[in-house]
Amino acid sequence: MKQIVVLGSGFAGTTVVRELERIFRRETDVAITMISRHNYMVFSPLLPEIAGNIVEPRHAAPPVRIFMRKARFQQAEVLAVDVAARQVQVLYPDQRTAQISFDYLVIGLGSVTNYAHAPGADVNSFDLKSLEDAIRLRNHVLLMLELADHTADPAVRQELLTFVAAGGGYAGLEGLGQLIDFVSKALRYYPSLRRDELRFLLASHSRELLKDVDTKLGGYVAQKLGERGVDVRLGVSVTAVSERAVVLEPGGSIPTRTVLWAAGIAVSPVVESIDLPKDRHGAIKVSSALQVEGHPQIFALGDCAAVPSATGTYAPTAQNAIREAATVAQNIAAHMRGGGLRAFHFVPMGSLASIGHYQAVARIFGVSFSGFPAWLAWRAVYLAKLPSLAQRVRVLLDWALEMVLHADIVQLPVMSSDDMRFMAMRDAHTKMIEQDSAHAEAQADSRRQAQQASEAAPAATPVAPLEG
Repeated sequence: MKQIVVLGSGFAGTTVVRELERIFRRETDVAITMISRHNYMVFSPLLPEIAGNIVEPRHAAPPVRIFMRKARFQQAEVLAVDVAARQVQVLYPDQRTAQISFDYLVIGLGSVTNYAHAPGADVNSFDLKSLEDAIRLRNHVLLMLELADHTADPAVRQELLTFVAAGGGYAGLEGLGQLIDFVSKALRYYPSLRRDELRFLLASHSRELLKDVDTKLGGYVAQKLGERGVDVRLGVSVTAVSERAVVLEPGGSIPTRTVLWAAGIAVSPVVESIDLPKDRHGAIKVSSALQVEGHPQIFALGDCAAVPSATGTYAPTAQNAIREAATVAQNIAAHMRGGGLRAFHFVPMGSLASIGHYQAVARIFGVSFSGFPAWLAWRAVYLAKLPSLAQRVRVLLDWALEMVLHADIVQLPVMSSDDMRFMAMRDAHTKMIEQDSAHAEAQADSRRQAQQASEAAPAATPVAPLEG
């Protein structure tokens, strides 16, 4: 039995599993296992719309089991990969650990937010990498409005109502655009707050927005954000973040309690720990066939892999990861069957970015356009990319309702993965104590019963000595 293990449930991992199922659906000697800390796939393009109160969180997170027929899923955190022993060490939510063996390994563990160049950003800012991140940002923004509503001090009030986005890429632009829409709509419930008190600032290290897509579109984005009152600062870096301010270079300190961090990504700590060749950014080096150098039965793709292209490496985008996944599945089958491997080559169809207020920018098949038509294209493309009909219907209804209903200002409860892990540990510990207590009580009952039985038994009659 050949064991194929896929790490990660993002665009890369889920697409690999679906392709492997299609290829090996009739083969009984191949087992496919996906391992991920979550039992759902995060549809990351919709995270800004979750933070902006447009899409319900669960509608952007299809469960991975709906894709599976032959494959098996294990919800666990990947702790380490022993390349020599061909084993993956995992930690289950109830704190059990296990070693899972593989013949073929697919690494699609994605990326984490890079805070390396800004002290304090990791604890004092918000990113958009998970459902928890989006909900936490939404809750925080509502809290700022609640605090500002009953704050008389003008300086504190301005601090509460200043929102900063660090990073001029897709995540920063889309996150800020949805943030502006959400706050503007929520103001109707806070009569003491005025629109002119709100301050939005975008700090981009690059001197041009969307430089890798189309500089004209980047100029359009800067213009539209400026028209909406955003202070767009190009060629400016965020060098530090505290609880009540950000430090810009150049620009000095800006009082704020809300920073959206979208200034770069880094490979996950698990990938860093795996003994495989990596580039200077820590991404796993792979061949054009997506095989890890020197390890023909290990494949890597997506954000955690340096996939060679004609001009360097492919960008860590969802559309690239989906196409890479199809190539990985085909090459695993080819290697297993002794056939030739196929090199990965893909020309992206284009790029889209929604900037809020029914505006977007797009470049599709070399044609650039913007405004409302681009916004419609953005929604059409991502609606089509949702992996199931149920998700498409739910998201479409969310979009329709958002256009006719007022903003929902309920702060949603959110539980982090660490919280869930703590609760699992607590429950396991409580269960162990209960079992020990029950065992001790059973032993005490047994001793009491033995003692009572001994006391109830008739005393033995002494035997008189015989007289001779």
